[in-house]
Amino acid sequence: MLTEAMVWPGARDPDGRGGLVTISIDDGHPNDLRVADMLARSQLKGTFYVPRGGEGRPILPYRHIRALATEFEVGSHTLNHLPLTHLSELEAWEEIANGKRWLEDVTGAAMLSFCYPRGKVSRRIAALVKRAGFRGARTCRLNLRTWPRNPFLWGASTQAYSHSPLTQIRHAIVEANLVGAVNFALIHRLSHDWETHFARSLEWVDTYGGVAHLFLHSWEIDEREDWGRLDRALRKAAEYSRLKPVTNGELFELWWERQRFGPRA
Repeated sequence: MLTEAMVWPGARDPDGRGGLVTISIDDGHPNDLRVADMLARSQLKGTFYVPRGGEGRPILPYRHIRALATEFEVGSHTLNHLPLTHLSELEAWEEIANGKRWLEDVTGAAMLSFCYPRGKVSRRIAALVKRAGFRGARTCRLNLRTWPRNPFLWGASTQAYSHSPLTQIRHAIVEANLVGAVNFALIHRLSHDWETHFARSLEWVDTYGGVAHLFLHSWEIDEREDWGRLDRALRKAAEYSRLKPVTNGELFELWWERQRFGPRA
């Protein structure tokens, strides 16, 4: 069977210590607190990416953001959740740097992790995120479980949303995500059901190493009445005793520690 490590030589977990599992939750919606409760029950770690505002959806009150930061990682999602590739360099920098500063003021903690709003990223934007002092950044590129060459272009294995096979392949082509397209066909067998998709990611990582990374929007889980499936998926992840739960920030720090590509930025 063709594996991801064969498609992308050298990208596998470099020291072979086994697999990791991480959960990231985007947009800072009040329903994130419900996800936090599920993570705590399953003894999993999570990273909550919170913007100050945007798109007309409610955002967690400051006191709840601070409460999340005491139990989980809180990461930056810009100030206004704008697609950064649509902005000038100065506008993008202000969204990135000021979003980091705002969230550090709210939580009293340093921001290690960044997530690109709507997954919109380019090399120019990734360089700005690195310059702002983050340790790594997550994209919306799917079907990826191995360690990337660039920690500011980190993909995920699964989104908690059931995309059709055609949509998954189209997104992979648009994002130049050849590895993801191959994985979707050969490892996930074109599965459109997100719970099955994540289960196959967990199985693969438990066998070969790498990272099982589920990302979600709690407002989307609520709209689709997927709370039961999410709880079941998290409990399934917790059953894999060989998989170590990590936050996104811990994952990024491991990249810098293990890859040894030079001094930390």
